[in-house]
Amino acid sequence: MKQLASILVLIILMAGCQEMNQQKAPAATNDQVSTVDSTPEMIASEAVPEKAVSDLAEGEITWSDSLLKMYMAFANTETFKQAHTNNFTLEWMYDNTVKTDSAVFDVYRIGHEISRDEGADTRFIVDQWIYLDTMRKQLYEYDAAANKLSKWWTSEGTRQLFYPVYELSAKTTAFVVNFYEVGKPRGIMDTLFDVFYPKRTQEKELPKKWKLYDTSGVYKLIRHEALEKEARCYFDTAFYVYGTNGYARSKIKNIAVGVDECITNVFAFCFDNTSLKSIGHPLFCSTKLLPIHYGKDYSKMEKSMDSYFVPSGDYIDSVKTKIMGNVGNFYFYYHDDFSGEPKNHKSKCKFPDRGIRLIDNKRVSQFWNSDFIDLFGIECD
Repeated sequence: MKQLASILVLIILMAGCQEMNQQKAPAATNDQVSTVDSTPEMIASEAVPEKAVSDLAEGEITWSDSLLKMYMAFANTETFKQAHTNNFTLEWMYDNTVKTDSAVFDVYRIGHEISRDEGADTRFIVDQWIYLDTMRKQLYEYDAAANKLSKWWTSEGTRQLFYPVYELSAKTTAFVVNFYEVGKPRGIMDTLFDVFYPKRTQEKELPKKWKLYDTSGVYKLIRHEALEKEARCYFDTAFYVYGTNGYARSKIKNIAVGVDECITNVFAFCFDNTSLKSIGHPLFCSTKLLPIHYGKDYSKMEKSMDSYFVPSGDYIDSVKTKIMGNVGNFYFYYHDDFSGEPKNHKSKCKFPDRGIRLIDNKRVSQFWNSDFIDLFGIECD
């Protein structure tokens, strides 16, 4: 009897537990449905589409490697021309360190390898000796015939090797230099502007001896003959202007100034447009002739760059990266829509720029980029 009573008690307890579970089940089911129903709404309103992952990674390059790579890419020597013509790969080799009373030089041999009998008897042929001043970060070419060093470029002077060129209007194409840049040292053009432009000038008043140069584009360009005469002492040379379809050599026709209370103030070193008709949209200029290769299709590299360099902040453009050409692993790129008109609300590109990126073994380094130009007018927003 006691065993039967125990079994009956166990059955009653099990039945009670089952009844309690059945009573709680609807509440649990409702909670679950509520959670599932609310999740899609949250995802739809807050989720950001997943961005393609770039195959590029950040690269680091020392000043010495940068100068050596730059020299091998941009130096237009006869020996380098012959090496490129024969499809030889240029390399550098450290040789020794030379100490003098005034400098310490790291000496490098730049050249290429040749071989005989299908790879046997490989030899390194020196095309150029290079001396790097380790204190001044200066590259010198060694002229063996004259037994002397010739200055080529400095690490700090890279920004002066290239200038960004813009079509400021249908009439005016110029390379531009920003002025009054916050946090940057004042340049010679800043000093000249202060000398010739009166400080107490009303916003809409044209100062004496200043003349309108071009008002048909994004800037109201003005010109002062005495300032231009002084500035020519520093920019009195011909430039190679590189565009989307090639290059041309041109001298500075006039020097104008774009002053505005909202957009970036610039000095405009204006070229003769007739000399640039064959090069498409002008983008860069340099005092050096560069062996730029204009490839047929850079779309894969452009997409990879856009995936890696993601713009951020409150003021960004929707224009995609375009590559003009390359010199070895140096890629010349730009962001611009070439509207040729004042950057109104219909223009896609309100922050045009130009730059050069070094991409070596999928590692990317920003070698050079133009100063930030704001045609939107953040100051007045």
